[in-house]
Amino acid sequence: MADMLRKHRDRREELKTFSRLDPTRVVGDRTMTDEEESFCRTLREVNEAIICKRPVNPAESFSNLVGVSGNHHASQLWRAFTALTSPFEHPKSTPNSPEKFRLSRLFAESLVNRSRQYLENSAYESHLSHASSSSSSNMAAADLVRFCAKSHLTKLKLAQPSLTSGGEQPVWALIYYSLRLGLSKVSLDFVETGDDSTQDIRRYLVEYDRQRGWLSDGSRSELEKAYRRLGGANLDVFKKAVYAVLSKTETNETFPGVTSTVSDWLWMKLSQVSLAGKGFTLIKLQEQVKEKFDSNASDDAECFLVYILTGLFELALERLAENTKYLIHAVHMAVCLQHSDILITSNDSQEGGDSPIGLDFIALIKSHVRPFRKQTPEAAVEYYFHLAPFPALCAIDVRSDHPFRSMFELCLYKLARDTRSAWKIFGVLEDAGEDAGEDVRLRRGVVHKFLTDPEGLMVAVAKAFETEGRFEEALVLLELAGQQRMLLQALLRILSAILVVPVEDAKRKSVYAVATASAKRLNKSIEEEKLIGNVFILLDLITFIDTFDRKQYHQAVVIMKELRIVPVDADKVLEAVDNYKSILLTDVRRCVPEMTLYTMRALVSWFAVEREKTHGYRVLSRSALEYLSSSQLMDSTISHGNELQIDQLRETFRQYCLAVLEFAQSIPSPQLPDLLETLVKLESTISGP
Repeated sequence: MADMLRKHRDRREELKTFSRLDPTRVVGDRTMTDEEESFCRTLREVNEAIICKRPVNPAESFSNLVGVSGNHHASQLWRAFTALTSPFEHPKSTPNSPEKFRLSRLFAESLVNRSRQYLENSAYESHLSHASSSSSSNMAAADLVRFCAKSHLTKLKLAQPSLTSGGEQPVWALIYYSLRLGLSKVSLDFVETGDDSTQDIRRYLVEYDRQRGWLSDGSRSELEKAYRRLGGANLDVFKKAVYAVLSKTETNETFPGVTSTVSDWLWMKLSQVSLAGKGFTLIKLQEQVKEKFDSNASDDAECFLVYILTGLFELALERLAENTKYLIHAVHMAVCLQHSDILITSNDSQEGGDSPIGLDFIALIKSHVRPFRKQTPEAAVEYYFHLAPFPALCAIDVRSDHPFRSMFELCLYKLARDTRSAWKIFGVLEDAGEDAGEDVRLRRGVVHKFLTDPEGLMVAVAKAFETEGRFEEALVLLELAGQQRMLLQALLRILSAILVVPVEDAKRKSVYAVATASAKRLNKSIEEEKLIGNVFILLDLITFIDTFDRKQYHQAVVIMKELRIVPVDADKVLEAVDNYKSILLTDVRRCVPEMTLYTMRALVSWFAVEREKTHGYRVLSRSALEYLSSSQLMDSTISHGNELQIDQLRETFRQYCLAVLEFAQSIPSPQLPDLLETLVKLESTISGP
């Protein structure tokens, strides 16, 4: 037992990370293949049915999809999977407990019945197809059994008596193949053609047919005693097989000559499974299967069928996923099992005991989605939806301080950060049209289909975007989430950041456009006048910077004068200081030293332009005169005629600079500790020759 448990643990460690998958398949950023798109469309339909609480059988949906694709091998796998895993009826004693249910008597009985029926139907259809190709008329059930027996006996090169009604018939072979093809009623007809020994089992065959392949404990005990009295070693091989099926004895026997294929062997073993704890249970059969088919030399499809038919669903999917050709099928089969509450995951399964090995369902879903998740995030969300029952591996993200309620939320959070199409997940604001009462309207993203309250997740993603410098997306997400106050606070932080820290011109313009639109909409609906007022101040400061960058220095000074943030008049210094202390919020205050420096540069640059013009003409340009007179920046000592001298111009601009210096001395500037020194140097360029 200890060795077995050790093997289980080693196997689990080997499989749980899917380390043997082709590494080139799980990396990169590509579009979806046609096959992936087809599966995703079907999954979307399944998800919608689940959300709307409509009855749905995902296995049938995927099986039908594969059936029309022309992929014969995959279609056969799905046929077996669908037959075995169609919804089980969970007992009330094991609600939401796949592990307990899988160890229950109800599951064992249901699985054995389904597996035997699948193998019997497959054998029946296969032999009927072969028989039909050699016979033009419809074949009766008894004739099909004769055809099957003759075919097998011929292949096995056994003595073959005549199968006609006039000669001796291999009755025990006919009875066995009747059972093997699922024609238990036909076996009763062959019993009548036999001797007394076949008559002895008639009542047991009647019970077998009535109980769908099961006998009572008393009947099995009687048959087993009768079998022992007959002396099993000397019995006809088919008679021995019939007794083994009915009485569930000889479980270690391989029955050479009868079980010529894996399907025959598996049907025999399933027929011998007992629901009693001391007999040949399903768990013991599973151990035999794992020992017999654990070799990598076995065919993947064959291993899958054997594992599925014996209830080793997780090992079946693990084996199928190792083959890149079948990985997509393994993923969707796992989704079906998870939906049916019969999948045991590595998080649910427990060490020791008879518990099946758990599947790393999360890793399987991620391995399938990873290659195309960035290009088509909306498709990835359809798969991540099935991770909702699992707790998040990382309960709280340090960037957003958001408690994730499930792996679904955590995967959405990471997906939004990794893709540049987060709007496909969370939605987008678009023009409402001329007839609408509002400027914009929300076009919902795919997340709203799965979550009724995605706002917390959207806020978490917005915080991460802000940290990563994706300011525009952060602002849009907060507005989509309806978090007006948080949006205002984010606007203050973001606009302040791009004013203090240099950014590319295109980036600043992009943030400015989004922020302006958001601020205008907020201004219509929010009562936080101080907050929204400071946002507009920051937007005006960005306009001031843009004007300065365009070398329109005199216009930049006009904007700053109207803002009353940095004074250019001596009599406005106290007012500006008071505004700094009483009106401006912290995020705006941290920009003021930088804006003070920009204002001084604008004055110096404007003076340089006008001085250059005055050197040539000894007069101010018309624009300077108009500005100085209209904005009341002219000193009384400066004349308005063409005789304005450079000294008078210098003195005028020097007064403006002294006002800026006086203001700078009245405010803290921790971000620019050498602000005053820099301002003095700039002012000296005006005072000098």
